[in-house]
Amino acid sequence: MIPLSARRRGTAATLAVVALAVSAACSSTGSTSAVAASAVPSAAGTSGNTQAACAAEVAINGTDFPGIDPDAPAPSAQELKDFAARIRPTAQSLRSNVPTQLVSQADVLMSVVDRASQGRAFDPEGSGLLAAGRDIDAWMFDHCGYRKLEVTSNDGIFIGLPASVPAGPVAIRFTSRGSAEKSAFVLLFGQVRAGSTATARDIASGQANLEDVADIRAVAQPTSDQPAYTVRNLPAGSYIVSSPLGTPPNFDGGTAAVAFRVS
Repeated sequence: MIPLSARRRGTAATLAVVALAVSAACSSTGSTSAVAASAVPSAAGTSGNTQAACAAEVAINGTDFPGIDPDAPAPSAQELKDFAARIRPTAQSLRSNVPTQLVSQADVLMSVVDRASQGRAFDPEGSGLLAAGRDIDAWMFDHCGYRKLEVTSNDGIFIGLPASVPAGPVAIRFTSRGSAEKSAFVLLFGQVRAGSTATARDIASGQANLEDVADIRAVAQPTSDQPAYTVRNLPAGSYIVSSPLGTPPNFDGGTAAVAFRVS
């Protein structure tokens, strides 16, 4: 349950993209988001079809949730109702097939869908949607059987990221290590748009903004000492994987960026 809007611009835009996906990072104390390695349910508690749950979560993670972009106009009641009608079958499939230990997290999504079906806006962070989604994605990483991308940033150097992967669903775990000045704030997978000639070097040097030249296909932001998780479908194409370095909003450590291919 990590919705995001694909196109943003500049440093403020990077923060907006992050907020859409993982703003619970700043308020996870006492919430369901403190899952990571210690509280992820085991497969033994599965109450339904694991692959059906995984497919539903990938679809939900690729959905734009109305009202989640702070820079966009507030959605109308009808837009919220239309969104609820579209996503409800997938949300129900997720709830029916997650392990029993994650049903309460899936219920958070169902409550958001119910609220939207009445034409009422929702707060992604205040509702618990983002934190619940992180719990579910952490379990998915271990149990979906998707190709795993286990990436670590060590002072802005990405370790464990291959040069390419086949197109399709991937399970991503991202950990940031090193000094505060060079800490990777969030991992962004940007699919370079047709006609763009921007390179990873352009992004790293500040000559181009990732959100101006690429569609963001996946976002993973660690929380304090815990890794970030997400499951996403990556379409074929040329990518730039990037992260601002340092502390927001200035990111004085610069930007890390590398080329990546999905074939």
